[in-house]
Formats: sequence, C-alpha cells, structure tokens
Amino acid sequence: MARSNLVSISVGYPMPLQIILKNTQSVDSPSPFQQMLQLEASEINSVLPSSTPQVASDFHNIRFKYNYSYIPAWLESISNGIATIWVKLPVSIPANSSITIDMEVDPSLNFDGNYWGEAPLLSPTYGEYDNGTSVFNFYDNFAGTSLKPSWSTLLPSYAGTTTVNNGLTLSGGTNWWGLENSYQTPMPSVLEVYGENTESSGYGIGPGIGTYNGAVYLMREPTWCIQNTTNGYPQTILASGGTANFNVWYLVSGIYNSGSLSLMVNYATVTSYSLTVSSSNLELITYTNSTSVFQYARVRAYPPDGVMPSVEVIA
Repeated sequence: MARSNLVSISVGYPMPLQIILKNTQSVDSPSPFQQMLQLEASEINSVLPSSTPQVASDFHNIRFKYNYSYIPAWLESISNGIATIWVKLPVSIPANSSITIDMEVDPSLNFDGNYWGEAPLLSPTYGEYDNGTSVFNFYDNFAGTSLKPSWSTLLPSYAGTTTVNNGLTLSGGTNWWGLENSYQTPMPSVLEVYGENTESSGYGIGPGIGTYNGAVYLMREPTWCIQNTTNGYPQTILASGGTANFNVWYLVSGIYNSGSLSLMVNYATVTSYSLTVSSSNLELITYTNSTSVFQYARVRAYPPDGVMPSVEVIA
C-alpha cells in the first residue's frame, strides 16, 4: 500500500485543508468505514501560506470533520515523517465517487482521546490518548492489569499463563491455546494485531489472530502462515510466506473476503489462500512454550474490492 499511490497535494483555497477521498471501485465502501491516511506534515506545510497555522510534526494540533461535525481519528505511527492515520467515516463512499472531509489545524489543539487519539505507546502514559474503541469496529489495547470481561480462555485444558500489564502476554501451555472474545467478526473484515513473539524453548509460534471457526494468521518462525481453525483449534497450514523473526514487533493483518484469505505483515501481502469462512468469535492464539506479546488487536471494515480509497489533500 504505497503512499505515492494514496496521496496527492494541490493548492486551492475553498477552505483550509480539504481531504478528498475517492472510491475508484464499482462497489460502495461500507458504512461506517475506517479510511487510512498517510500524510507528511512538512509536505502539507510547504504549500500552506506561512500566515496560517501549520501542522505539527507529531500531528497533535489537528481534528477531522465531516459536514462540519468532528469525526474520530487515531494516529497509528509516524515513520520517516509520514503519519499513518485512521479516520472513521460515518457514511459510505459511493462506487466511482468521492466524499470530502476537512482537517482543522489549530495551535490550541492536542490529543484528547476522544476525537483525536493515538496508539497506546505513543502517549506519555500507556493508552492515555488511545481512542481506538471509537475508531475501529473492535479494539483492545489491554491497558491496565486485567482483561475485559468479553475475553475468556480458549482451549483452557492446554492453557499457559495470561498476563495483562499495559499489553497482553500469552506464555507457556501444552498445545494450541489463547483467548476468545465475544465479539462476532463479520465477513468481510480485516483482523489485525500488533505484537511480537519472543524466542523460547518451545516451537515458537505467534502472535496469531483469527476467528473461532475460520482461520488464524500467525508467525511460524522463520515464516508467516495461514491455518484453518475448527472449534478454535488450528488445523492444517493452508499457506505460508515471507520472513518472520523473533523479538520483532509486527502489524499482522488477516483479511477475510468472500472465499479468499490474505495475510499482510506491515501492510505488505505475504501469502493468500482460497477458503470460505463465516462470522464467528474473534480469537488470539499461541502455541506450546511460545511467548506471544500483543499491544493491541483491532477489526476494521474491508475496503471496497480490497482497494483503499485514494486521498487528495487540498491546501
């Protein structure tokens, strides 16, 4: 998902910082819909009049609006000056059409954990400004020291140790096990987890995300793989690819779409498989003697035909 294919910036003055989101596909986007923006503060500021407020390098001084009302947005990361932002759109983007949202820039603004938030480790205190639950269809950053009541142990007869301490760690166990959530993941959806697997004396598999009757996407060092699941229990490896390493944090995306499964790591596709799955409970999974660490898990809407609407910023 290259940034150069997503964002263009042109100069015009209908109002400060309009963002045009164009759906180039022949189907509407879902509603609500999580739209990815990849923006560079210095690039935007280079075309803004110097007399107007400038976008801060950490993007703290912005808000997003649709039809003059604030909409929630979440800062995932800033890498090489480029911010990856998720905005929750309250409406669908029609097929072969576009909508416009506004980005307000104001020196008095800061992250508030309501309309403008950020990933848990970006805040001074873990999760202080994390509004992921307002942006994504499902979200948990495992803040604090206890699980939310929507989680239960998956395959408890094999379970190891579950530790919550501003993040989730699953360790030990005697076979496949993990956590199951009461959230029913609709199809199509994009399931994502940010985590790592630390090397241990065991086989070393995880972190994994999937559904109770469907598939899991996980690290099987030195590769990534898709496995089907029955009653929460991983079965056959359906596909594998890419390179996976212990003690490295990854954003792992499992994409369910009408008979097709895809696995992305840091937004790059590593493998796919044809398999029909249906809605079922969200699960996180690990394996014997592995130590799988999760910072957050989320579910977002599937883009139209798998293509994220393009982004144009008008300053």
